[in-house]
Amino acid sequence: MSRLLKTTLLALTVAAPLASGMQSGPSEAAIRWGALKDFSFSIENSNLGNPVTFVFTPKNGKYAFERLEGGPIKMRLKGKGYRRSWIDEFGIHLGKNDKGPTIAANDLQKGHWESFDKKVSLNPTRNLLKNYEAKALKYCQDHGKPNKKVIGPLKIPFAGWLHASGKNIISDGSPPPRYIIWVKEYSARVVCMPEAFRVIDADLSVKFDGSPLSCPVKATLTAKFKTNKPGTFKFNLYRGDGEFQTVTRTAGESGVATFTKHYTFKKPTNRKYLVATIPSGASSGWVPMKVNCNNKTDGFQAPKNPHSTNH
Repeated sequence: MSRLLKTTLLALTVAAPLASGMQSGPSEAAIRWGALKDFSFSIENSNLGNPVTFVFTPKNGKYAFERLEGGPIKMRLKGKGYRRSWIDEFGIHLGKNDKGPTIAANDLQKGHWESFDKKVSLNPTRNLLKNYEAKALKYCQDHGKPNKKVIGPLKIPFAGWLHASGKNIISDGSPPPRYIIWVKEYSARVVCMPEAFRVIDADLSVKFDGSPLSCPVKATLTAKFKTNKPGTFKFNLYRGDGEFQTVTRTAGESGVATFTKHYTFKKPTNRKYLVATIPSGASSGWVPMKVNCNNKTDGFQAPKNPHSTNH
């Protein structure tokens, strides 16, 4: 059939109700069809892969962002033109409507798709999800525990839409819509890490058993550590000449651990010691351990006998 004949038949069909005198204006059945069918917008459930996860750790008593992991987020937007229609615009956005940040769109160039099928694999960034990072942080502030890892849900909405155009045809019923938007929620996660174990203070002291002026001299070196919670750690005991030993200690529920070492000196000695946790952390500073075994009492040197022959 020629294009001219088709156009003539269509014009006669549209004009038929007007000629019958049933309506004085344009037929309500003469509707501009720019319609959609088989529309769908889907997001792959995160439990099928590596879910997007916000991780927070306590720092100075408050939760702070550590990293964003997981992904990608996989989405699919589909649809067809209904009868004499075609799809000319599409969009996928972050948020609950078509005003949010654009994930994918036709931009200013309109299309002409009889059948539309768009797949998107989104690798999320911290900047893109900044508003949802704030919600994730609040979850940790409300539900996080200092000594326990807590995992919670976080819903991130995405909106997918299609728009169709078409020609004027006759219809006795209401046509499908020419614009459809559908919001889906992606299931992300929030991980609130427990407070990291750390040594918050180290103290070192020296105590002599009797006077350090009279040999032999006994001394006790005591290191005391304070931790933020129970746990095991290592520290180095340094001597002033560079020698050191590595020691492992465990703090209990009280968060306190101690280390003691005993010394016996038979001659004058001048040393200093320091303890420092591994890796770098709490340190005691240098503490002296000085022993003077000369004939002294409370620091007083007795005068020599002037008649003695020993010089």
